[in-house]
Amino acid sequence: MIVHDLSALLLTATTTEPQPGTARVTVAGEIDMSTCPRLEEEFVRAVEAAPHRLVVDLIGVGFCGVTGVAALGRLRARCADAGIDLVLKPSRVVRRALDLAAVAPLFRLEGRQAEEGHRIAT
Repeated sequence: MIVHDLSALLLTATTTEPQPGTARVTVAGEIDMSTCPRLEEEFVRAVEAAPHRLVVDLIGVGFCGVTGVAALGRLRARCADAGIDLVLKPSRVVRRALDLAAVAPLFRLEGRQAEEGHRIAT
């Protein structure tokens, strides 16, 4: 098998509609400079579908660099502009990246890692 886009091996991002008005983007793998364009394409598609609520499931993310945090920030701005309720379900790694960048309070975080954030950031 020949893969021309190596980011496809490092990151998967798929959007589903678990219920009317809610879109869910499930992300797994690594979010870095090479995979961020792929992730942002999926975010743009999700926002363009104009759901009332967008849930971004990041539980399967094992690495999140500063480009990933920036991508989440841009998603937050797009959702705010479109009137979409954005919810992140971060993995421990994503929660730590958001805490280190001091932007976690800007997001609505749900799930176990959101609740344990104060212990992760220490």
